[in-house]
Amino acid sequence: MIALHEEHGEVVASWARLGYRSESVICFDRHLDLKPLARAAAARLQHLDGEGPIEAENRRLPIREVAGSYGLDDFYAAGATLGLVSRLTWVRATQEADSPAARRRLLGALSVIASEPEVLDATRFDERGALHTRICGLDLVIHTPATFGAGTHDPRSRVDLDLDWFADVRTGQDHQPDELLDLLGRHGLLDNVDSMTYSVRSGFLPESRRDLAPALAGQLGRGTRQRERDALPLPQATFTALRGDGGPVPLDRYQSELSPLGPVGTALLGLLHLHTSGDLDQAGRCWHEAAEAGCRSSWLAYGIGLSHYRTQSFTTAGEWFRRATGDRTDTIEVKSSFLAALCTLRTGAYEEAHRALLEFAGSYPLHVDAARLAAGLGDRLGIARQPWLSRQIDAQRQLLGNGAAA
Repeated sequence: MIALHEEHGEVVASWARLGYRSESVICFDRHLDLKPLARAAAARLQHLDGEGPIEAENRRLPIREVAGSYGLDDFYAAGATLGLVSRLTWVRATQEADSPAARRRLLGALSVIASEPEVLDATRFDERGALHTRICGLDLVIHTPATFGAGTHDPRSRVDLDLDWFADVRTGQDHQPDELLDLLGRHGLLDNVDSMTYSVRSGFLPESRRDLAPALAGQLGRGTRQRERDALPLPQATFTALRGDGGPVPLDRYQSELSPLGPVGTALLGLLHLHTSGDLDQAGRCWHEAAEAGCRSSWLAYGIGLSHYRTQSFTTAGEWFRRATGDRTDTIEVKSSFLAALCTLRTGAYEEAHRALLEFAGSYPLHVDAARLAAGLGDRLGIARQPWLSRQIDAQRQLLGNGAAA
């Protein structure tokens, strides 16, 4: 039976039930669900064993501020921490051809994931353009369908399907089931499909495409089994509005579904003010109210910061980006940390900006822009370039070609 899930993070409990031990997993997904775990979450998971306790740590809403150790965007890091998964092959939902620009975009997506200093030594593009690296405790290979089809793969690999790989709520259907079956078939992996995820509840797969699960299982000659979990009702009207779908909804409808969520609901209300009316004052009040109740929403602070940045209010934007930085676990927190340094630069505090950019570049070795800016600003200030930064820039140039960094 193929394990069927509503949200992708639920797959971790299935891995435990299936007896995974340091498995190599091939995942077809529209998104790379590989954000790092917070230190406290990793510590909790390291002491767990068995499907039930592991499942209980899955967040009950697809929002990072909700209690729990992992969710739909960081569950692969949870799999690594639990010793269930050691290698991840991600097949992207794109037919993008290999090019210098494509490689830089892909590296940029990885550059905001916390990594070890030696990550550059483990990172390379192969002759077809697939990216190889090690991050979040996993050996990671990133393919397009074309590079996956042309490569070789461990026949013992387990296969995980997020059905949003086929269709997106905005772009429609990108891939056909026959395409997937052909890719798996040519590598002898048709019998290795262990799990599928709808991703409808979290807003990625159109509700109308739930038919993909039984259709694919039928073509594989398999049945499916979905295990229900203890999840909170999703604030549907709020999520619909935040995605920009549908018409306006009376404010009391939002409040009635957000009030039971406590400070998380207050943060979501702030996001509604920000994205539906652009009311920065109301959004800011919601952030502070939620923060006082224990929910410092990086998502909301980042959005407010971006709004001020667009109007060149760099001092205020920097304040909000610093509120969004947190412990730099989530990728939004990492982006906020970099943007806070840019705001410092924009306000003319050049030496302070140089220190911030230098620290950021040292912590995120794959981030080409941080290394370039730290080096260039240091040169203009007459500050001797540190040897590690020169080595990092050289490694980035070798990885992406000349012109990757200054």
